[in-house]
Amino acid sequence: MMNDEVKALLSKREAEVTGLLLQGMSNKQIAFALGLSERTVEFHLKNIYTKMQVASRVELILLLGKPTNVISADPVESTVAASEKNIDNGNQPLSPRWAKIWRDTFSLIRKEVAMNIRISFEELENYLRSRPALFGALMFFTASLTTRFILAELGLYHWVSYILLGLVLTVCSIALGMYWKKMNERFSPFTLLVLAVSMPLTAVLFDQVYLNTVLRNGGQIAASVLNISTQAEWMVSPEGYAYLHTERHATSDVLWWIVSFSTGFLFLMSAFSDRWGDKQTVQSM
Repeated sequence: MMNDEVKALLSKREAEVTGLLLQGMSNKQIAFALGLSERTVEFHLKNIYTKMQVASRVELILLLGKPTNVISADPVESTVAASEKNIDNGNQPLSPRWAKIWRDTFSLIRKEVAMNIRISFEELENYLRSRPALFGALMFFTASLTTRFILAELGLYHWVSYILLGLVLTVCSIALGMYWKKMNERFSPFTLLVLAVSMPLTAVLFDQVYLNTVLRNGGQIAASVLNISTQAEWMVSPEGYAYLHTERHATSDVLWWIVSFSTGFLFLMSAFSDRWGDKQTVQSM
């Protein structure tokens, strides 16, 4: 069992990991008991080894199995003795010692904050992994709101951009749906959320590249899809410099609703069609 001196060195989560380790649990069992990933458990153990000044799991168990050795395992020089030593020896000022204490304290706080942030993100990812329906809805609404921002705020000015947006949303809906149903420990919710936001923006990237390269050489372009109409043209100011003039008109969100319904339907079909097929296969065996 851990004594109070050991617990004082460890955070609450590190103490929990250490307690389960002393019960003979493996990393996988500890991760299951605490609802963490094995990577998080390994991260905690690494910090525990550092704080307890051991190099392995066996050394930690041997150390904590001998409570009388805990104090000697942390050979920190007494500040009182150091003060007396500095008083006797005027050639060793206190300022370097205090500077080192402040640096060590700041380093410890920085590591603890970074560790807590990392653990919070990993626990959030584990939470999303354990609730695939919630994550699927979150991913869909993220992509849907990004699409609405593109159509209603940024605007697309080339008809090819609308086709590209439709193709990207179709492929991503099917691909993300198929990946969503195969979630495992290596599944990264944040990675898929970033893809759900960034992939529709490829249409905007193509559109801006076209406006600032091909269209810059002269002429104008216009596009109209359902209730959305856009127009772009490079013009010359009275001062003689060229600038891009754009116009965008949208009377409703009909196109966005159609796109959202279509992508949501494709996502659900790709996420559940094979699963239904697997159930039918199992029942027929």
